[in-house]
Amino acid sequence: MGLFSFKKKKPVIGLTLSGGGMRGIAHIAVLKALEEYNLKPDIISGTSAGSLIAAFYAFGKTPDEMLDIVRKTTFFSRSYLRLSKNGIFSSNFILKLLAEHFPEDNFNVLNMPVYVAATEMTHGIVDFFSEGELFAPLLASSSVPFVLPPVRIGKKIYVDGGVLDNLPIEPIMDQCDFLIASHVNSITYDELTHMSLMKEFDRILHLAIAKSVYSKVKHCDIFLDPPKMTQFSLFNKKFIDVMCDEVYAYTCKELEEKGYRRAEGGNV
Repeated sequence: MGLFSFKKKKPVIGLTLSGGGMRGIAHIAVLKALEEYNLKPDIISGTSAGSLIAAFYAFGKTPDEMLDIVRKTTFFSRSYLRLSKNGIFSSNFILKLLAEHFPEDNFNVLNMPVYVAATEMTHGIVDFFSEGELFAPLLASSSVPFVLPPVRIGKKIYVDGGVLDNLPIEPIMDQCDFLIASHVNSITYDELTHMSLMKEFDRILHLAIAKSVYSKVKHCDIFLDPPKMTQFSLFNKKFIDVMCDEVYAYTCKELEEKGYRRAEGGNV
């Protein structure tokens, strides 16, 4: 009679990444910390910037490689200004970035399941994309209203998924055993003085959607919400290194406090 060894099945780890414009880059720091604490995700959902980070990671880019891409890429530059009725900027810089780094415009190039959230304008619902063409859903999910133009997919018009669901846990919560969510839009409550138009837009947007985000915390095994993230710009990457260092340190501290220990060989 043969001998059988029964190994405990590894839990499926799900990760949800919020939107946040250039603040979404902070998700890279979260991924770096999760890897170092043996919490690498097996399935990811994301909206807006979070969906882009999810796609790059699922394709196989390491956190360090993603940060290198960010540093070399120009976002929201003057060359992409269009000032049309559909948006301030052209979204061609996103398409260019995707075309440069993905060998095919299809979800099947990804090494793990990814669900991309986008807001369908006609019926006011959130649609999730996980197969077929990859670029259009990512573009739709990232199309911040009035900043980037809406995206047509089939007969439907889509804008940023974060408008209705900035923490899209729904498509993966029943497919994983352990759910982690990363939210990079905690509001700074420092005294307000002068606000630029973009800062005002940013604050109004996140005040409006904060309640729906925090109502989902009870469904998450780990909810990462680094403080005062709205001090960093939606559209400017000037302070990304400071932001990533802060979010990495915050994530490591949170994981340590929850009893997780850094894997052998991780950063000190």
